[in-house]
Amino acid sequence: MLLIVVTYGVSLFLGYFIQRHLKIPWMFSALFFGLLVSPSDFLKQLLQSEAFDVLVKLGMLVILFMIGFNLDLDEMRRLGKGIVKGTLMRTFLEGCLGSILMYLWFSEHVSNSYLIALITAFSFATVGEAVLLPILSEFNILNTAFGQLTLGIGTFDDVIEVLMLSLIVALPALLPKGQIQGLSDPLLIISVLCGLFLLAYVIITLGDKFRDVLKKNSDALYVHHLFVLFVFFFFAALGGFVFEDLATIGAILGGIVTRHILPKEVLDENEKAINFLGYVFLSPLFFLSIGAKVALNSLLIRPSLILFVLLVANSPEYLTSFILFRNILGVKHSLLLGLGLSVRFSTSIIVQYILFSSNLISLPLYSALIASSVIMLPIIIGVYSWGLTSGKPP
Repeated sequence: MLLIVVTYGVSLFLGYFIQRHLKIPWMFSALFFGLLVSPSDFLKQLLQSEAFDVLVKLGMLVILFMIGFNLDLDEMRRLGKGIVKGTLMRTFLEGCLGSILMYLWFSEHVSNSYLIALITAFSFATVGEAVLLPILSEFNILNTAFGQLTLGIGTFDDVIEVLMLSLIVALPALLPKGQIQGLSDPLLIISVLCGLFLLAYVIITLGDKFRDVLKKNSDALYVHHLFVLFVFFFFAALGGFVFEDLATIGAILGGIVTRHILPKEVLDENEKAINFLGYVFLSPLFFLSIGAKVALNSLLIRPSLILFVLLVANSPEYLTSFILFRNILGVKHSLLLGLGLSVRFSTSIIVQYILFSSNLISLPLYSALIASSVIMLPIIIGVYSWGLTSGKPP
């Protein structure tokens, strides 16, 4: 309880400072705090306790539920070709180029598996649009071509994130038997995964009927709040019953289902409740755990890992933006777009957290992945904001 109080205190005061003055989301204050306490053996014992672990996993699942809840399938259908091309091109470059180099140079850090190297490299391609949204809003450029491309690529990127998490869950069916001892039957995992997608599709198809029932109870707001919690835990438990990591996909699908069957009249009110549960209540504990798992001494032993991650994770963003959007935005703002798209946030961190927790990537590589995000975040946001002040993009 004392650790939770300290974490909330750090998130309150340090979070206020970094969000107000550095434009960094306040949730990262808990991650910075986790990095500072990571060498402490006493705090490590608290962080590894069963009670705290339950809160951390619940926080991760709620964040994934929020990602699914904010995934608008109708908006996906309206996305322009430029957004689709930009997302696919940058994902292909980062995934293929990064995985090949990682497998050739650091294969021991990815369990000597090209597939794990590929998934790790794909985690570089996720966009932290939640970090960029307040900056775009502050400069009043959300409705410009620059703003719409940024948010559009970040939104379409969510689909790839869901597929990537699904691939992680399906790994037991794709890896050699020696690497999956003690896990459930791979075919059972694949079957349940397909069943979760099918169940979500059926419920979304019948969404009108659910909305009609919920509309009749629109005056009783507690019904909608309890319904949201029911759907979240139902999908997470349904997946986690067979294999723990399947709960992550269940949480995302639960969020998608919830968004498409809630009446529009109560959507905003429920979104506020979900945001409080995920961002305010549980996310500080999750980010604290992520930071505390980083081994700072390993960064000194293998600095080449950080340099590699920084190079592979950022270069394709600039190249893609320059090639596809320089005629629309100009050279300066096309490179600035690439800079913004290199911001990493919740989903990429969760993917890397799951890979490390499953012993699929090494501690030095995990530490390099988190450290590179921490190092680059204030630099990217600072340069990004400065670039937007020097001229409004088209």
